[in-house]
Amino acid sequence: MKIEFFFIGKTTEPFLKSGVDEYLKRLKHYIPVTEIIIEPSRFSKTDARKAIRDESERMLKKVKPADLVVVLDERGKSMGSEELAAWLEKHQQSGIQKIIFITGGAYGFSDEVRQRANLLLSFSKFTFTHQMIRLLLAEQVYRAMTILKNEKYHH
Repeated sequence: MKIEFFFIGKTTEPFLKSGVDEYLKRLKHYIPVTEIIIEPSRFSKTDARKAIRDESERMLKKVKPADLVVVLDERGKSMGSEELAAWLEKHQQSGIQKIIFITGGAYGFSDEVRQRANLLLSFSKFTFTHQMIRLLLAEQVYRAMTILKNEKYHH
């Protein structure tokens, strides 16, 4: 199994970039991981709806029918770290080739992205910046892998 993270635009805050890079590097010890950067829409400064549509269409073009898609959405299902680990293990054992985790850009994503999702996942009722959630997501997927390996990272 392989994991891909779809992010809109580069992580520009140095402290977040450093954290995301660190957890992606750690994750590669357990599973092949790729960070896919979708360029922000040229409409992002002028028309939020067009930006959402444009970015979402470009994301969906990269998703294959067999891919398992997890979309981070405040309306999604809440899980603890151990539940996420069990969910990943279940799909790892089922023979899924690729899991794609999608975070939206500054304005989110379209309903078409939500509809393509196999799982809508909520991290919290809080709203996080589209760059901050990347770090939280990378850390939680890493934590899930350490749980599956019975390592001491998760107490």
